[in-house]
Amino acid sequence: MKLWLCLFALGATALAQVPRSNHVWVITEENHSYESVIGNPSMPYYNALAKKYALSTQYYSPMHNSLAALMWLVAGQMVTADNNTTTCWNVDNVVRHLRAQGLTWKSYQRDLPYPGFQGLFSGDYVRRHNPIIDFTDSCAASQVMNSVPFTQLATDIRNHSTPNYAYVTPNLDEDAHDGSLPEADDWLAQNLPQILALPEFKPGGDGLMFIVWDEADLATDNRCSSQIKSGCGGRIATLVIGPQVKPHYKSSTLYSHANLLRTVCDSMVFSSCPGAGTIAAPMADFFNTVNIITPKPDAAVTSPVRVQATTVNLCRRQAEVSGKRGQPECFSSAGRRQASTGGAILGHGRGNS
Repeated sequence: MKLWLCLFALGATALAQVPRSNHVWVITEENHSYESVIGNPSMPYYNALAKKYALSTQYYSPMHNSLAALMWLVAGQMVTADNNTTTCWNVDNVVRHLRAQGLTWKSYQRDLPYPGFQGLFSGDYVRRHNPIIDFTDSCAASQVMNSVPFTQLATDIRNHSTPNYAYVTPNLDEDAHDGSLPEADDWLAQNLPQILALPEFKPGGDGLMFIVWDEADLATDNRCSSQIKSGCGGRIATLVIGPQVKPHYKSSTLYSHANLLRTVCDSMVFSSCPGAGTIAAPMADFFNTVNIITPKPDAAVTSPVRVQATTVNLCRRQAEVSGKRGQPECFSSAGRRQASTGGAILGHGRGNS
């Protein structure tokens, strides 16, 4: 049995153009569907950003299981769904391309105990929400210290030493995995202004930020599109922020994590893109046509592309009544319920995904 994932490469955007950026930020949130966050009065800061900048209204996560879904953002494929992994995978990923370009990167992680920490969890930090460190490129001795506590960000801003590419993860409470949506909104409101005040996010700058949810609500939302109601990770909201982004824009083009990765690859002018990013179309409709580059020819796909992935066991969190530390339920990719036995796919005790 195979799990079929849709990579949306529509002709309308495949020939469009993405502005160049040397300052890309990817910020991830957890486990909430589009309808839970857009228009939610308990998230005033988030929704103000959605109105001021740009919102993807038809963006769908490729699958459930946080680590598996997040891998698509940095590798363009489901590298692993094992939440207990500490393996450094020799798989193409965004760090490999950054290093090839001579560009810098950092992963800013809330509650990471110290730079280069390789453990599964510490406090409210969990490794499964920090997928960028799971590759031979980022595990290398010269690179491992680029995974740093979030507190390092203030120092880097003060020293004018922020990286070309930054991957940012709040902790389990602040990313809405275990905490509330108001907590997530408060964290964004307290911490994003210092990033958006950087010169690259001023008019004429090249700053580019994505705020993306890993997956939708685990219990109820398995949509792949507005027509396909099951088999994927559900409908999620994705914000695109920056001076070169169309203001007050809403995109109704069908997108997923591979499209976001492709947009990063094109904006940073990589010679190629990891995994399914090679064939996915960039999210080019979000941008004004200034300081443009031409996407690679292999993006010119005029119909949806389906990529075959190996079947995995996907664990879905039980209803909230079981408590946030409750044992998750596990499903196969075909949707059959399995016993949750605490095997390798289950991670840190505060939920699975």
